[in-house]
Formats: sequence, C-alpha cells, structure tokens
Amino acid sequence: GGSGAVIAGGRSLTAAHVVGDQTFVQVRGSGTARKARARVLFVSHVADLALLAVDEPGFLDGVVPLEIGELPRVRDAVAAYGFPNGGETLSITEGVVARAEHWTYAHSGQGLLAVQMDAAIAPGSSGGPVVGDGRIVGVAMQGFKDSTIGSAVPAPLVRQFLEDVADGRLDGVPELGLAWQSLENPALRASLRVPAGETGVLLARVSTSPAGRVLRAGDVLLGLDGRRIADDGTVELRGTERADFRHVVDLRQVG
Repeated sequence: GGSGAVIAGGRSLTAAHVVGDQTFVQVRGSGTARKARARVLFVSHVADLALLAVDEPGFLDGVVPLEIGELPRVRDAVAAYGFPNGGETLSITEGVVARAEHWTYAHSGQGLLAVQMDAAIAPGSSGGPVVGDGRIVGVAMQGFKDSTIGSAVPAPLVRQFLEDVADGRLDGVPELGLAWQSLENPALRASLRVPAGETGVLLARVSTSPAGRVLRAGDVLLGLDGRRIADDGTVELRGTERADFRHVVDLRQVG
C-alpha cells in the first residue's frame, strides 16, 4: 500500500513504486471506509511518479485538489501526509527542508534532484504529498532506516511529468547521453588549454543521442541552456544552492 493526493482533473498523484507492478489498484479517501477501483494512467519509473484515475461517479465529490507548488527552499516548513505502516488514519509529519541535491533514486537507480527533509517517511507514506504553503512541493519517495530524514521527488520534476503526459503519452525524462569528468585538476585544465576564467567539464564519452551530433568526446562543455557549468559539474540552482548540470536537461521535454 501507499499514499497519494488528488490533483487537478480528478487524478491522483502517487509514487511509481506504489503501483508499478500492480494489476488491481484501489484508492480510499481519508476519513472514509469507501474504496474505489483506480486505473493507472501513467507510470514514470525513472522519476518514481505515477498518475491514477478513479471512474466511480461521485467518489471525489467534495475533494479539493491540491496544486503543484515550487521547489522548496532550505529551512522551509513542510508537512508529509500519508498512511504509514498500514494505518487507517491520516498521519501528518512536519519538518523543514534540509537540502535539495542530486540523489540516486532507490526505485530507478537514476540520479535526479531530490528534496531531503526531517519529516520522516515510513513504509506506506510513499507517494503521499509533501505540502508547503498549501501546495504540493514534493511526492514522498523514501525514508532512511533508523532516521527521521525523508526524501521526496521535488515539484519541478512532478511538473515535468505532468506536462509530459498532457498529450496522452509518457516520453520520460530526457538524457543527454554524456559521460564526463571534472576539470578541478590544474594539470588537466592546462593539457586541454582551458582559458583562465573558464569553467566546465570534460566529455569522456558521448552517445549516439541527438547531443552526439554536436558534441564529441574530448570536448569541454562550458555551459548549458545559458548556465555556466562549474569545474565540479554543477550549475547554480538558485542563490548559493547548486545542482548537477544534468538537472537543466531533466526539466525539459523529450524532443
């Protein structure tokens, strides 16, 4: 079992690992014993997100959908809503955002931006909304054993997923197909004749993706979408926060 939230259009947003291998899914509203069958509309295993629909007339009457917010800031207050450990009563754990950085998602093994917070995520809470200022700022993803720290798929990736499936098809999170290494070694920078004041990363391998029509192994990638790439492979996320430069591409749409 897992948790979820009703969003615009009467759809329910949850985590991919909650419904990904299920053939029969039911949803139950908080504070009611009534259950309804749900159809799985889309599953993004890479971003650990899923979208469900309930066709039973009247099941969502009176339910106010939640809007998708923005990436929360460090120290922002958030609350994780869910049904941990198979409980029947809605649990709300409150905390603050500790950081937002690239993290290897347990479900897919892919590195994507994640929000970490000290609002605990227990089994059963997965897929539930992480709420800040009354809007969804993340989808609960995983907790850590013997820890009060939880992680969530952040709002920008949720929005990328919803925009992706708006045309009725899931294309997924785009990838550049690059393997790279940092340019923090002065000797390496000198051998590549990187001008003083320039920063970037060395492309070690470039796949046959569209990026491969422009980029080649041995190139130094200085920037992406108008953002300068630092020698450690990060770009400015906002203010003093930084993220893996591939995050710029993660928020785009395939094609």
